[in-house]
Amino acid sequence: MNIFIGIFILVGIIFFTIGITMLNNRKKKEKNCTMKTNGKVVDIVKQISSDSDGYSYYFHPVFEYNIGELKYVKKSTVGTSKPKYAIGQNVEILYNPEDYNEYYIAGDNMQRRLATIFTITGTIIIIMMIIIVLLFFYKNKI
Repeated sequence: MNIFIGIFILVGIIFFTIGITMLNNRKKKEKNCTMKTNGKVVDIVKQISSDSDGYSYYFHPVFEYNIGELKYVKKSTVGTSKPKYAIGQNVEILYNPEDYNEYYIAGDNMQRRLATIFTITGTIIIIMMIIIVLLFFYKNKI
């Protein structure tokens, strides 16, 4: 029982930590990326992932944007099960004037949603395990 609870608490802490880290990274980008430019989706990279249920595909848009004379081409780190963007679609890009490689797409909240899901899932797992521990100790004291 202790191993079971320990494993699940660890999983909860990992999920929670990943979620908080992702939220903090997004907040940092929103703080740092103050300049706007127009960009375009130039490609959609289809990546395959396999698990016990079979194969899944994730679609990562590739964005191109110019800052002055410099052209940047960046593949999104967040993939979706269905393409969210179309090749040729125009997007507004916010970038860091100190580091042009740091950017995000205006209005795209996918990373924030994913981070929130991780954080909430981790919190629920931790709370459930604490309740189980408390019930277990309460039951054994009676």
